[in-house]
Amino acid sequence: MTVRNISKGIVLFIVLLMAQTVSAEKKPLIALSKLKDQCIAIIETASQDKNSYVRSAAARASGESENPALIPHLQKAAQDIYHNTRLFALQGMKNISAQEALKLAEKLKDDTNVWVQATAIEMLGDLGGSKYKEQIRPYLESDDPAVRLSTAAALIKMGETDKYEFILEPLKRSDSIYIYHAIGYLGKIGSKEARSHLIPLLDNPEVEIVFYGLKAIGKNVRADMIPRLTELSHSKNPSIRHQAALELGRLPSHFTRDRLKQLCNDSDGMVRIASAVALKRFNQKACDGVFAEVLADPDFGIRSAAARALGETYLSNRVQLLDKASQDSNTRVRTAATRAIGMMGGSEAFPMLIRLLGDKNMAVQAYAAGNLLRILK
Repeated sequence: MTVRNISKGIVLFIVLLMAQTVSAEKKPLIALSKLKDQCIAIIETASQDKNSYVRSAAARASGESENPALIPHLQKAAQDIYHNTRLFALQGMKNISAQEALKLAEKLKDDTNVWVQATAIEMLGDLGGSKYKEQIRPYLESDDPAVRLSTAAALIKMGETDKYEFILEPLKRSDSIYIYHAIGYLGKIGSKEARSHLIPLLDNPEVEIVFYGLKAIGKNVRADMIPRLTELSHSKNPSIRHQAALELGRLPSHFTRDRLKQLCNDSDGMVRIASAVALKRFNQKACDGVFAEVLADPDFGIRSAAARALGETYLSNRVQLLDKASQDSNTRVRTAATRAIGMMGGSEAFPMLIRLLGDKNMAVQAYAAGNLLRILK
């Protein structure tokens, strides 16, 4: 959004907010510049916090800002002692500059943390393509399964389909962590062949494997799966019902909406959220009331999930619901709400994000700053 797209009311609001530092005669453009500087300063302060959670939030917020001015911050965050901060720095850089992300991935491909290393290798393949093929190939011999999986997936996406053997091998073992990651990489590959390996997992006796199989299929779900998805939506396991609802929501509404409406009354809050989100894809209003209900749930995890979902789900009262969530007593809920407000965007997001710059939690401040920078760019 550019300055000329901002309503006069919002400009006036920002000018009044910045009155201490900008005289009344100065143009609104100066006030906006000051606001950007303030946002960058907040993120930089958060990046130096003793709390690793706050530093990680600063790295993720930097990426969400899509602002090139924060490239140096992400480069520094990629050297943080906490692995999640390094991981978020790498992922965030991709939102700002593919070229800088590639440089960072080259540095982190030998990171001490296997998940950072695996992500860096994956990024080299996704962004760099075939010119990185020979650089990443040796990692097929890594001692760590996560790195081997990442390397194999990257090579498969570059046409080396014989590397499926590396992805499928963990599915024959009992190490659940690597089974789930192998399933996840099949989903990331997203090809017809990868999908053919995922479909049988929906009949696996292990509940967790069914769940991760559903999740990996994601947007590649097909109408011929409706009978099985409908069956899974009756599962005793709420995680299965939740994921089945999300998948049903990606298919034609005349086949799925009645079942989704039933799931809006499910005993599990996450299932109700998934069903309500799925129905909104078809512009159905039958379950709109679910969001207000779950934002009052005693489980902060449910409230947080509801706030996140509102970022991409239009409701007539979405602004009011996100405003409520952004004032929740739990930091995680306020964090989710802040990021959702940024995803929502528009002039209505401005006053809420500006208020959140003053939140008592530094991580919330960082996310508010990052999302304001993206809206102001």
